[in-house]
Amino acid sequence: MSAGVVPEVGRDAEARPRRRAQRVRRLVTASVVVVATLTVVGRLSTAWMTITGRYVYTLGGADPRLSLSDLPQMGSATLREGTTGTLEDVDLGMRLLGATPSLVHAATVGLAAWLLLRVLKGISAGAPFTPAVLRWWSRLTVVLLVGGVTQAVLDTGAVVYLSSRIGLLFGSGRVSTEQREAFLGGDYMMTNIATPDWPVPILVAGLVALALTTAFRAGARLERDVDGVV
Repeated sequence: MSAGVVPEVGRDAEARPRRRAQRVRRLVTASVVVVATLTVVGRLSTAWMTITGRYVYTLGGADPRLSLSDLPQMGSATLREGTTGTLEDVDLGMRLLGATPSLVHAATVGLAAWLLLRVLKGISAGAPFTPAVLRWWSRLTVVLLVGGVTQAVLDTGAVVYLSSRIGLLFGSGRVSTEQREAFLGGDYMMTNIATPDWPVPILVAGLVALALTTAFRAGARLERDVDGVV
């Protein structure tokens, strides 16, 4: 009887690490999908609200219009007493430009998550140094770094454009009160411009992916050298 039991115990012991690895992979995959989905949906919602000047949805008949301070590039805005104005009244070009960083962020996160899942699939399959996995690493690095830099440049450009159109930076002394009010869609007695939003986590993730790409390429070369020696 014992001779028949020992092999079963041995096979079970060998299977446990594989089952544990599969559970970890499923957990990591689910986490990546959930986080990426929430981020993409959130950024797309921000872009939609910036362009339309309205909330995606409201409850209880609440006013769906957003204020000027909800423009991502605007820090705060105070209307002059007795006047009205909402984000919906702001120049359409400004709203479109203000929404582009959120759109780029959503695209970057969505594509990066898809590439990361491909990398994880290759690693879990026991082939971390194959040409396919190395290509996914390289593409992930490019997506994160290019997407992060593009978002930063677009947001910086939007901040500069907004500042110039209300009489700051390159528009100092060239913008009349009437032009400023027409651009903002209201008479604001005080406005504060936000600082450009640089996506530091995405850029750091891109640098980490670059380091891992280099490490995996070195591992692939070592594997080829070992195979050659054998």
